[in-house]
Amino acid sequence: MRTITATLVSLLFGVVAYAGPTAVSTEKADSNNAFYAGETFDYVLKAPAHFKMITGEARKDGYSFAFIPDSCAYRSAHMLIGVNIYKVRSLSFTNVLANDTTSMRQHYGPDLVIRPLDSVSNGSGQPLTAFYLDNKKQFIANVMTAYFYGNTELLILELSMAPSTLRSDAENAFMQCLTRFTVTRRGELGA
Repeated sequence: MRTITATLVSLLFGVVAYAGPTAVSTEKADSNNAFYAGETFDYVLKAPAHFKMITGEARKDGYSFAFIPDSCAYRSAHMLIGVNIYKVRSLSFTNVLANDTTSMRQHYGPDLVIRPLDSVSNGSGQPLTAFYLDNKKQFIANVMTAYFYGNTELLILELSMAPSTLRSDAENAFMQCLTRFTVTRRGELGA
């Protein structure tokens, strides 16, 4: 099997940044794109327009990597799209989702509203399980979260923002990130 990827940065859970042309897109890939080779799927996550990928500082905060506006430093970013990639093997997605939503409710309290978002899919057309988070009594930094379950890997993307950020701008950037996220089945090149 031939591997045609150039590894730039080794990230948490084996995520690597990817630079170089892709076979399915004419869009230029750069250091703000992440490539992860899973057991049965390959994942490409691209930064939204005017965002950059951050690895080291994001890993210290528990993310595999994050996307922030390209005009900001990590610590002063007014919005952040945090990405986590986990090996799950035989772990049930239903159990992961139940545990995650329970943790969110415990963290934000009983006034947290978790509303499912319908018809959210990635750039490959695969459905994502996505939620909008809200609390009418107080500001919460986490606004949206989306999950992609690839049977052996679980990708979680979450949108966080500062109180001064326009919610619509943050949501648009997050949705752009989701639609630029592609998943392809792994295979062999050549015969």
